[in-house]
Amino acid sequence: MHEYSATWLAALGVIGGALVTVAALQSHPSEPHRHAAGQVLENPVPSTRDSVATGRQRYVFMCRECHGNSGLGDGDMAHAGGEVPDFTDAIWLHGPSDGEIFLIIKDGVTADMQPYENRLSDEDIWHLVNYLKTLAVSDR
Repeated sequence: MHEYSATWLAALGVIGGALVTVAALQSHPSEPHRHAAGQVLENPVPSTRDSVATGRQRYVFMCRECHGNSGLGDGDMAHAGGEVPDFTDAIWLHGPSDGEIFLIIKDGVTADMQPYENRLSDEDIWHLVNYLKTLAVSDR
């Protein structure tokens, strides 16, 4: 095989894989639903004051831009289009369990909410889950 052909085939493979990933993320249900894989995950990080503070710190640097200062879904980037969840309302679009929230952050669900598995450690994601749960209204 010619050297350029192999390079082009490799590039097409990478592009094709990226397109499949984006297509899969964009086809995620838009109505409230549950994730069985997340329902069985237990949060190994106790929701302590320190954990929530660490989660808030991660939120400020990684999430606030879209989800807003208070988790209302009104961050600066939210105005670019798409629907950004409000963490203070009674609806968890992808399930309310700690494990479901963890997987949404880690794996992503849409082209707008991409995976954070390469940007945050699992422990930091669990801290973030603990923080997000403090934003919820009391009747959840």
